[in-house]
Amino acid sequence: MLQLDALRAFAVLAVLVSHFCPVTSKVFTITRLIDLGGLGVRLFFVLSGFLITGILLRSKRYCEKDGLPVWHAFRQFYIRRVLRIFPLFYFSLGLAALLNISPVRQTFVWHAGFLTNFYIYFHDWKGATNHFWSLAVEEQFYLAWPWVILLVSRRRLYATILVTIAIGPIFRVLFGFSTGSDATPIFPLSCLDTLGVGALLALRRDQLTAQQSRQYPFGKAGLLLGFAVLVAFILLGELHHQTTRIRMTRYAIFDVGAALLAGWVVLRASTGFRGPIGKLLELKSLIYLGTISYGIYVYHNFIPTLMSENWHLPAIAGLLGRPYTWPLDSVLKGAIAIAVAALSWHFFERPINNLRRYFKYEGDRSAKKISRRA
Repeated sequence: MLQLDALRAFAVLAVLVSHFCPVTSKVFTITRLIDLGGLGVRLFFVLSGFLITGILLRSKRYCEKDGLPVWHAFRQFYIRRVLRIFPLFYFSLGLAALLNISPVRQTFVWHAGFLTNFYIYFHDWKGATNHFWSLAVEEQFYLAWPWVILLVSRRRLYATILVTIAIGPIFRVLFGFSTGSDATPIFPLSCLDTLGVGALLALRRDQLTAQQSRQYPFGKAGLLLGFAVLVAFILLGELHHQTTRIRMTRYAIFDVGAALLAGWVVLRASTGFRGPIGKLLELKSLIYLGTISYGIYVYHNFIPTLMSENWHLPAIAGLLGRPYTWPLDSVLKGAIAIAVAALSWHFFERPINNLRRYFKYEGDRSAKKISRRA
């Protein structure tokens, strides 16, 4: 599973490059063309679908094996998610409000309720909190998905997940073409194909033999389709006359291509890439970046505002007689985001995260005894 941490690193680095390169640079032009940040976020979604579904399936098995009630699995899952997600999220949100980073104070309630994606739909994309939309989608997924995995019978789960995957593109087509909204891709239903592909991989790993689960369920045809869809996405983006229909078509197809490609990458990394790619994904530096990737993602979008409004780094560089160019600016923003996330992980997140050992999915014999007495 270490290679999956490295994938998290690549995902968050893609977001950093996309967000920190100025619009006047050629790098930004390339990242905009392929939507590098969007690909990074979709890779996160596939990873989340894979890991969360795997956890829930194992928890379901523990309940069945130990005779525990299903509420035990629900309780452990939600407590562990709260311990991992809430402390950092609310700490960063409160800190941003304290520092008056716009528009946190004005939109605080929306973000605190993990409704950033709905806020964007009603009020448009505004400022340093835009990136919270994906965290909102993740939390909305975490809220609903355990009810599917834990309550639906195993023989019906496969069909249920396939339907879930289909909902994503269907929703984007129906909602996008009827409203023309640029918020179409950020609704929870819009993201179900990327989350669902990860879930499908986890279910196959749970139900099939090790050899069978290594086979990509969409085959080579799925990979080719994924590449073809992303090429179509790029070509449509280069059309000079960008109508609403073209924009909505791009929204409709992007996640399909991203899901098919990211799904293959996640599957291979879960079983272990070999050769040069395997060695790359097992670099300690990448694994470490993957470990702190949540912090990097949460903090990073506040860094540019602090640099421009509070730290005045261009002026400081001028006093030192050195040019403050965009590559230096981008690298510095990334380095600060990583440094802050590293400090946050070691002194704030990890101590809280360690509390999860008291809420194990398996081996809770006391809960088993209580259920029997009842």
